[in-house]
Parts: sequence; structure tokens; C-alpha cells
Amino acid sequence: MTVPDAAAISRTSAALRAMALRREDAVLLAIYPLCFALLHWAARPWAGAGFFSLWYPAAGLRFALLWSRGARMTPWLILTEVISDGFVGLIPSSGPAAVQAITGAIRPGLTCGLAIAAVRRLARSRSDALALPPMMLGLAAVAAPTFNAVMVVPFEAWLPSDASYYRSGVDVAISLTGLAVGDLLGILVFAPLLLWLCTVLEGIPALRLSAFNPSPHLRPLAEDALVFALCLMLTIALWRAGLGAQPIPSLLGGAWIGLRHGRTAAWFAICAQVCVFLPYSAGSLADDRRLELHLGLAAVVLVTWLAGSFSDAQKTSRALLERRNRLLFQAERLKTLRAMSVAVIHEISQPLSTLAIEAAHLKTVTRHLDADTVASATLVDRKARALSDLVRRLRRFGGRDVDEPSPLPVEVLVLTACQIVAPEARVAGGSVDCVPVAADLVVQVQEIELTQALVNLLRNALAASPGQVVRVAVIPHADEVAIEVSNPAPAAPGTFPGGTGTGIGAGMGVGLVIARTIVEAHGGTLTRRDEAGLVRFIISLPLLTGAFA
Repeated sequence: MTVPDAAAISRTSAALRAMALRREDAVLLAIYPLCFALLHWAARPWAGAGFFSLWYPAAGLRFALLWSRGARMTPWLILTEVISDGFVGLIPSSGPAAVQAITGAIRPGLTCGLAIAAVRRLARSRSDALALPPMMLGLAAVAAPTFNAVMVVPFEAWLPSDASYYRSGVDVAISLTGLAVGDLLGILVFAPLLLWLCTVLEGIPALRLSAFNPSPHLRPLAEDALVFALCLMLTIALWRAGLGAQPIPSLLGGAWIGLRHGRTAAWFAICAQVCVFLPYSAGSLADDRRLELHLGLAAVVLVTWLAGSFSDAQKTSRALLERRNRLLFQAERLKTLRAMSVAVIHEISQPLSTLAIEAAHLKTVTRHLDADTVASATLVDRKARALSDLVRRLRRFGGRDVDEPSPLPVEVLVLTACQIVAPEARVAGGSVDCVPVAADLVVQVQEIELTQALVNLLRNALAASPGQVVRVAVIPHADEVAIEVSNPAPAAPGTFPGGTGTGIGAGMGVGLVIARTIVEAHGGTLTRRDEAGLVRFIISLPLLTGAFA
């Protein structure tokens, strides 16, 4: 008998914890069957031979739940749907029909969860505009109904011959096409509204409707309305002329709206087209005419949504690019300032060394004089040595090993950063309180970069609480050390100078970003853990073991 190793047990435990049902998930699953049944019932007017409905909003509810809560909810959602179908009598108690019904209840949730998981995995492995969240949602909305339709026949192949629905004379192509079209329309029309409501209820302002500028200026709005109305009228005219559902005019109008204004405007354009065609297709139409109309509508809805998603992805990509350019500009400024400081330090290092030597000699030759002279000479010697040591340490920043990590006592790191910001604190009427640090705490870091990160945090804290005391504490934890910068919370919680809400302070707004990048490059983390009336930023770094062995 093979005994599983600790790593396998740990992976299994992590997988079980990931599948565990949280309280809010249980509440959603409790109300899910009722909402799903109502939407399932509302889809009946668009039914036909070989397909249940060409407009299936229940698929949008399923997709929204799995997308917002994660693919880990798939087993629980499948179980809920199977139980609810059995409760309302959609699953027979026995016989081949029961097997077919259970399989049909399992397949949509399973394929939707797998499609969402695959798309998100693809997003993690790509870095272009197609991998940004707006585009990923559109791709998942297309992948889920497509995968569901593709997997129907493989699922049916495992059933007994007398239980297979698609071996009883049903046109497979028509049935699968209707299934995919109905799910696609239900997802792209209904899921975005549900996901937006989720973000509003969860208090995520970055994803609220106002973030996508749903109310542009009057002239662009009038232009878009005119273009869209003309496209819709042309589509209806072609339909009434007996040329069938021609999607090209509406497709161009939807693409125009989506590319110009993004997903929110695209969704409203989709709703406008759906409100025009769905009441008509719910009437007394032949199944082939209804399927033709919904195929064209699905193409229009798909192109409109993907166009809006791509537009938002491009905006996000441009914002990220501008942010990177700002960081590069800041880095170039720091590089130039470092070069200038190295040149200045090089020029003054020799005179300061001479001054330190002469001060030490002066202390020696005056030690037999009166007490005031000895005290003055001692003070001059101490200040000269401190200044010489500071310049010698700064000279290392320009040495050949400037970019190489080296052992650095945490005490030196904290004292250097506090000395840099202390004059700024005094000017602002505040102060920096450095708690004594143990001398045996050593980290392997690049000194100038990590000092800059700590200085950024101190400056943010001073700017957030002017005239107050900023405290720096060092707390060792096993094989790592935590450097904590804390300050009294500002009057408006979470608000820092510049209105960024991130503690970056006034200016370009990159101080905290640079600090986090530097810390993470050294294998550490930068976290914010506030307490009542106190803002706390914590740098956690791995300790260098055996430094003083």
C-alpha cells in the first residue's frame, strides 16, 4: 500500500478548501432554483421543434453565478439544478428517461464551469489586450454556449440506445444550433446586468456603470442614435421585403456603438435590438423562420458585445501603458539624480575625510586642556566622523556592486530612511519615531532601492497626517522580518493627499507602486493592515540566516 506524501496531502487539502461552500454562496444557491425556474418558464414562447428556446435567459443566470463566484461553484450549482429539476418533476423517477434527464441537467453547468475556468487560465498565460478582463468576459460568454452544444452528442453517446434523445429522428444540427443560439443570447443579454448588480451590491466602484461613461455628450449620442436607428430600419425593411433576416446593417450599427463607447453602450444597443426582434419572433412564426431570425440576432449581439469589450480592453491597455511610462519617467529622474549625487559625493568625500582626520587629531592634542575645550573638540570629532561615515556609505551607491544585493542590517536600513525624511517631518511640524532595532536582523537586499521604498512609505505617512508622529517599528517573525510604518488615520478614512485613496501622496502618484515593486522584487510583500484610528503599511522581508554565524 502506497502512503501519500505530505505534498500530495497538502494539495488535496487545498483543493477541498477551495471547493468549500461559503455562507454567501449557500445563500445564492438557496435562491438560485426559484430564479432559474422563473427564467426557464419565461423562455417558452421561443420554443420550436428540436430546441427548447431560442432565447434562454436562465443560461445568463448560470453564467453570471459561475463568473462572479468562480468555477469552484460548478459542483454545487450542478447539484442544485439536478435537485430542483427533480423537485418540479422534470426528472422521471426511473427508467432510461431519468438517465437522459439527469445527464441533460448536469451538462450545461459542467460545460459552463469548464469554459470559464479555461478562459481564465488562458488570461493568466497571456499579456496582450485580449487577455484583459473585459475581453475575457466576452470570450467566456461565447465559449460557454458553444462548448455546451458541442458536448451534447458525446454526453448522449454514453446513454442507452433507448434513452438518447438525438437517436430518435431529431435533426441534430437544428437542435444544437438552437441550443447554442438560445444560450448565447441569454448570456450576453442577461449576464452583464446581473454582474453589474453584483459589483454595485459588493461596493466595487471601479466596475460601476458610471465608470464606463454611459452618458456621453449630446452630439455623439445623437449621431449614434441616428446610425443605429437607420441600421435597424434597414434590417426590418429587408426582412419585410422577403429577403430574410439580414444581420449586416444591425451588425455594423452595433459594432459602431461598441467600438466607440465600450461595453455599457454596447449592452444598451443589444437590449434595443432584442426588444425589437424578440416580441416579433415570439409570435406565430415557422420554426425555420424563427431560427433564421435568431441566428442573425445572435451574430449582431455577439459582434456588438465583443466590439464593446475590445474597446474597453484597449482603454485599459492604454491606461496601463501610460502608467508604465510614468514609472519609467520617474525611474529616469531617479537615475539622473543618483548620478548627480554620486558626482557631488565624490567631490566632497576627500575634504570630509581630511576634516575627520584633523578633528581626531584636534581631540588628541586638546585632551589636557580645560573641560570646555575638550568638550568642543570631542563634539567636532564626533560630528566629523558621523558625516564622514555617512558620505562613505553614500559612495557605495555609485560603486560597481550598486545593483547587486548584499547583506544589510535592518537597523541601518531604518536609521538611514529616518534620517532622510526627518528634516521634511520637522518642516511639516511632525516627527518620525524609530523604535530601537535588534542588531542581528540582516536582510539580503539592494540597499538604495529598499531605502527608497521605505522612504516612500514614510513620506506618504507624513503627507497623510501632517503635524503628527509617524512610527517605524521592526518585528521579527521566525524567518522573516516586518518593518511597520504607522500614522494616525486622516480625517477622511482611506484618503491621502492627491485624492488617490492609496496613500501615494501628492505628485505623480507612483510612490506606493514603486515601493511595492521594489519590495516584491526582493522576495517580500507590502501590505496595508489598518486599525482603529491608525494606518499601517508593513514591509515583510525574508531574513538572511547565518549572517553572524
